[in-house]
Amino acid sequence: MQQNKVSAVILAGGASSRMGHNKALMKLGVKTMIEWVIDPLRDVFNEIIIITNNPEEYSFLEDVRFVDDCIRTISKNSLVGILTGLYQSTSPYVFVTACDMPFLNVQLLKYMVEFLGKEDILIPFIGGFYEPLHSIYGKNCISAIESQLRNQNYKIADFFNDVKVKKLSEEVVRRLDPKLKSFININTIEDFHKYLNQF
Repeated sequence: MQQNKVSAVILAGGASSRMGHNKALMKLGVKTMIEWVIDPLRDVFNEIIIITNNPEEYSFLEDVRFVDDCIRTISKNSLVGILTGLYQSTSPYVFVTACDMPFLNVQLLKYMVEFLGKEDILIPFIGGFYEPLHSIYGKNCISAIESQLRNQNYKIADFFNDVKVKKLSEEVVRRLDPKLKSFININTIEDFHKYLNQF
């Protein structure tokens, strides 16, 4: 496996406006949500980077690296998080996910790493939409992201025309993750209670 070619990056904001507190630290069964995110990543990636401006909240986590957003003036922005991960990674590529996606699938992650070629982005395309927070980005994306941020455009997919993108089809994804659980994110209290019994 090309483990050393790809590092994992988790975007971990602070207090959630919908939850009222840091959802990454909410307990789902015996573990916090961010631990459920990290565990499958450990099976695939040698380096795990957590992007947060509050690393002290995650002091209980081991064998991960904490970094601040590279642009602190833009609050909780995923595109800035992706750029930060690319800056900080010791690998040429990063797999980017969010702290509220606790159903990551090890087999799908391994497939994506193996399927990665010379493109700049490998991204699932599900139901006609990109899944930018379950995707692999290469360092060749840095200049395109920097340019877009200078124009104060924070929509992730808007820089895709400037780089080489490979889509991962829904058909392929469903072979490994039939119910597409990898892409579930827990954004609200209702989501939390809906999925709590699955842990």
